[in-house]
Amino acid sequence: MAEDSVRSVERALSLLRCFDLNTEALTLTELSEKLSLAPSTTLRLATVLTAQGFLQRSKVKTYSLGNAVYLLGAVAKSHFKLHNTVLPHMLALRDACKEAVTLYAMEGGYRVVYEHVESLRSMRCVVRVSDRFPLWAGAAGKCLLAYADAETVEEEIAKVRPIAPGTILDPDRFRRELAEIRRNGGRAVSHGEREEGITSTAVPIFCAPDKIAFALTVSAPSSRVDSTGLRSIFELSIQASRDIERLLRP
Repeated sequence: MAEDSVRSVERALSLLRCFDLNTEALTLTELSEKLSLAPSTTLRLATVLTAQGFLQRSKVKTYSLGNAVYLLGAVAKSHFKLHNTVLPHMLALRDACKEAVTLYAMEGGYRVVYEHVESLRSMRCVVRVSDRFPLWAGAAGKCLLAYADAETVEEEIAKVRPIAPGTILDPDRFRRELAEIRRNGGRAVSHGEREEGITSTAVPIFCAPDKIAFALTVSAPSSRVDSTGLRSIFELSIQASRDIERLLRP
């Protein structure tokens, strides 16, 4: 009985996660397909969530997030110190290197954008807070996976598919690169692994020894980043990550 209750909660939360900045409304069929659940089960979940205000149903029979979600978000934001703690250091890093700076965390099988500061230059790398990207493509994902357990790493390797010219498709090469990243203190770099023509660096932010909380990245068009620029970005990023760690740790 308890297991059934937990499973229902997990399914309800998964349903809410079907919505993001690019997906405002979904039909019951679309929700059912995304969740890989029977329409009847999806309908029961949606009905309960609608009754509690976490979903709202339109006249054209689509579902979208309800007011309860926004109220909880407002409460969380008012109490969440991460924004105020991290943003000044991200802005300073962006001002120093002139490129986009992003903070990622591993969540639900993705790397999720927790904070982002745009580049000061043209040809920007546009991402938004709450965007989700694969863990298996890009510097941030590799940085996070370098400190993940072996089972998680293998699960992500099994998901790999070509999404850009630089995507690492060889499982052994991917494992070697993660090992090298860990030996180098978590420093990771990618060249067009998720998006063609984009170079990204990532450094870890630890909440405890060898326990990673976030990956701090700098991204720019590859044409603007040479070997000297990479060294400078890593030096600036490492200093920023250490400053943030000191503030986040109790």
